[in-house]
Amino acid sequence: MVETGGWGGIGHYTFNLCAALAAAGVEVSLLTNRKFELADRPHRFDVDGCFDGNAGYLGNVKALRARLARACPDVVHVQSLISTRFDALLWPLVRRRVPLAMTMHNVASHERLRWDDWTLWRCLAAADAVVVHTRRAADVARQRLGEGARIELIHHGDAGVLQGESRLERAVARARLGLPARARIVLAFGAIRPYKGLDGVIDALAEVRRRHADARLVIAGPVLVGDESQYRDAIRRAGVESVVIFRPGYVPADQVVSYFAAADVAVFNYRDITDSGSLRLACDTGTPVVATAVGSFREFLTDGVTARLVEPGDTPALATALGDVLADGEGAARMASAARALAASAWSWADSAKATVSLYNTIARSDV
Repeated sequence: MVETGGWGGIGHYTFNLCAALAAAGVEVSLLTNRKFELADRPHRFDVDGCFDGNAGYLGNVKALRARLARACPDVVHVQSLISTRFDALLWPLVRRRVPLAMTMHNVASHERLRWDDWTLWRCLAAADAVVVHTRRAADVARQRLGEGARIELIHHGDAGVLQGESRLERAVARARLGLPARARIVLAFGAIRPYKGLDGVIDALAEVRRRHADARLVIAGPVLVGDESQYRDAIRRAGVESVVIFRPGYVPADQVVSYFAAADVAVFNYRDITDSGSLRLACDTGTPVVATAVGSFREFLTDGVTARLVEPGDTPALATALGDVLADGEGAARMASAARALAASAWSWADSAKATVSLYNTIARSDV
C-alpha cells in the first residue's frame, strides 16, 4: 500500500483500509511518510515511513523502488502520488513489474490544474484496476479511461480509527477544544480550499444570527490554497468577526472527533466534490449536516432524511437550512441518527476490505 502524505483524510482512509485488510488475513505493508500521523495507533500491519519531504522527488522514487524490489509484492495499491507533476512516468514503469491498483479519491485536481489532471489520468490509465467510491466517480472514470478499463466501485468506510469507542458528550468536547459552552456552533471542518465555498458560509452567518443570536461559526483546518488573510478579510466584510472562531491550522487526529461532537451542525458548502471524508465523519459521529446537492453528496444523502441539501452558490438557501437545523433540535437529531445508521450499515470497512481482497486476487492472477 502506498500513501505518501501520511496525514489528513487520505492518510486516515488508508490506515482504516490497511487495518481491515490485515483483519481479513492479508499481509499488508504500508509505505508512507516518515512522519505518519497515526503511527502510534495500534495496528496489525507493517508501516514503513520511507517517504521524506526533504529527500526530493528522485530520493523518494529511489526509496519506493528499493522497497518494491525487496518485498516482491503480489499487488501494489496506490492511494496518493509522490508528485502530481512527475508521477506520469513512474507508475507505468512500476506496473511493468507488479500488478497495480490505484484509488481515485478525486476525479480531478481540486484547483483544476491542467498538468496535475493530465498526470492523474496518465497514472490511472496505467493501472490494472482503478478503485472509486461513488457511482459518479465510476462514470467519470469510464468516460476518461474507456470501457475496457477495470473500474471497481468500493465504498469509503466509516470514521474507523478516528471514532473511538463512544461519542463524546458535547460539553466535554467543547471544554477540550476551548469552545463556548452555550453557543450554537456551526462547524466548517477540513483543509481550506476555494472549491469548499467557505466564503459562502461566512456570508450566510449574519443571516443565521438574525434567527439565532447565539450562533457561532467554527472554522478548523489548514489553508492549503490561498492566504489566511483573504478569509479574515471576508469575515470582516461580513461583519461577523466577533462570532467566528477561526483556527487555520492542521487538526491532529486525536482532536478531529471532538470538533464534530462539539458542533450543533456541520456545513459542507462545496461547489463540487467526488467524495468527502469529513462529511462521512460528520455522519458517522452523529453530527447533523447541511451540504450542497453536488457530486457524491446527492448520491448517498437524502434531503430532510439524512441531511439538509441546498443548491451550490445559493447563500440565502444555505442560511435558511442552517437556521432550520438549529431551530429544530429534535428534527436535526433524527437526521443525524438516520445518517449514522447509514454509515453503520453501508460504510463498513470489513465490506470494503472483502471487495478489495477480491480485486487483488483478480489482478494478481492476470497476465500483466
